[in-house]
Amino acid sequence: MNREMIGPASERTLVTTLVPPGVAWVHTILGHAFKSPQTLVGLLAFTQSVLVDFRVKSTGMGHANISLMSQLPIPQTLTSDIATRALSLNCLTTHYAPLWTDVFNPDFTQQRWSQSDNLRLPQDFFARLTPAWQRRCALRTDYARRMALVEIDVLVAQALGLTLDELLLVYRVQFPVMQQYERDTWYDMHGRIIFTISKGLVVVGLPRKGGASQPKARITLPDGMVREGQFGWEDMQGLPDGTVVQQWVQDDTLPTGPYLKERRWVAPFVRASREDDYRIAWAFFEAQAAEQPTSHTSTQG
Repeated sequence: MNREMIGPASERTLVTTLVPPGVAWVHTILGHAFKSPQTLVGLLAFTQSVLVDFRVKSTGMGHANISLMSQLPIPQTLTSDIATRALSLNCLTTHYAPLWTDVFNPDFTQQRWSQSDNLRLPQDFFARLTPAWQRRCALRTDYARRMALVEIDVLVAQALGLTLDELLLVYRVQFPVMQQYERDTWYDMHGRIIFTISKGLVVVGLPRKGGASQPKARITLPDGMVREGQFGWEDMQGLPDGTVVQQWVQDDTLPTGPYLKERRWVAPFVRASREDDYRIAWAFFEAQAAEQPTSHTSTQG
């Protein structure tokens, strides 16, 4: 399904998601049903790439209606590398278990991240995937989910026959808001966002400045020294590697009611460069394609 009303000047224009059977929606949402689960996952992955988003942006339309959506490319073959990442991004609960099992391929467990030395990525994630969906089949950290989207961008570009330079050009010219957010989003050692200026993530991480209105937090340095206060991102500058930052906030998202939740980050804190990651992923998947035949979960006519 996708949002019918869109904003070409927003960070992302085409906003799609995957919903299980039985979900209802109002007329501001456009829904699509598929006979083939492979076709569903293929279109889902494509629509969550910046390239198909660019196709929608380029129309200048304010509505992603049937007419516009019918113009979008649908992959004729669904490769395991694209399917694995799309499903792991979207299949977050047991409601998606039947689809996961339908599309699962043993090649899922042979997938690898394009950055095998990146400690912020769960390097054993793909090897631990199973035919029956379980909680660890979903990507859950901010950094890993971002990297899966980056790699989908590259895989979709290669599937469409674009070059790396063309992918970079689309990103530079058509996604200024995303670039702005990337330049000031910081991740901890475990891939959690500790600070971001993204307007879509206003409650994620610490605010820029601390103050009396902020929840209690604690900074524990590697030597055991502890500081407590109501800190902001500006108080995190220059902290040594291994420093642990904890914050306690009221969480009211569970049906059991509100509870005090601990948020935890571990230094060092770093930014990510989408352009650098595109280059690394492009070389990785290009080399991978040259080494072995492409495996498919299904072939569409």
